[in-house]
Amino acid sequence: MQCPFLSVENRAFFINPILRKDQVIFMAWRPTTFLIEGELDNSTSGRITGWMHFLGMHEVVRFNLTGNFHRDIRGARIRLRGEGESADKFAAEKYLAGFTKLQQGKVGDMTAGREPCDYGVPGCGYFEWYSDDNGRVVIELSTDQVELLSPPIPACESEPISRKEQAEHMARYLTDMATSLGIPQQNAITVGNTAAVETARQVVANDQMRGMKLLPPEIRELLPPLETSIDPGGKALVPVKFFTPDANWTWFAVQGSPVENKQGSEIDFEFFGLVEGLEKEMGLLPAQ
Repeated sequence: MQCPFLSVENRAFFINPILRKDQVIFMAWRPTTFLIEGELDNSTSGRITGWMHFLGMHEVVRFNLTGNFHRDIRGARIRLRGEGESADKFAAEKYLAGFTKLQQGKVGDMTAGREPCDYGVPGCGYFEWYSDDNGRVVIELSTDQVELLSPPIPACESEPISRKEQAEHMARYLTDMATSLGIPQQNAITVGNTAAVETARQVVANDQMRGMKLLPPEIRELLPPLETSIDPGGKALVPVKFFTPDANWTWFAVQGSPVENKQGSEIDFEFFGLVEGLEKEMGLLPAQ
């Protein structure tokens, strides 16, 4: 079973295809189909060790990761049971070629989908890590495929996993991938609301927001100054329209003038026009 996980911090997009000549670069390894069984141990705080047995690999994969489970299983030792024995062995060998037998790196989100469900979907196990050799790896199981071999520490005795920290893992992973593929940083975008992700997409933000001229000179020249008389017939040219696609607000500017400080420097630009939001009305709109 694969559970439907959609965490905005973990969505990532590359404007360029994730392809190189003679090589396909996975956005994430997802070997759930080939997992037979495994154990993960978080009894030592800040560390996860264990092993997994995959179809198509002659040796078990060992784990030595930095980080913790989510609170539903934090501090516990768990057994994972997959359905890999019924999978296609040839497909497994082909998919897992290059998957290293020692997985070292950082823990992503690891939860059995039990209470308290700080992340993901209740009833869905999700085991993500960032391997030094293989990049991002994700195993998705149902809760009944995850067995507690030792009890977790009480949830009230620990804090939820930091979303900022997880976003940093993703941002670092994407940056490394973009570098290895020769993709400019401005073409690698992560989506999220944390400071870490914001830092990772700073170049994109600068290009798309600061570099985008909301009022280019050719449009500015078409705007009559504020307090200019409007056609008595109630008709006016709308040189520029602004809108927010996420909030359904639209501004139709028919006039505009710069706002200056005491030193005479322009600090803003003020528009007059029709606003469509909660209701329709005429009014002033500052550019900032």
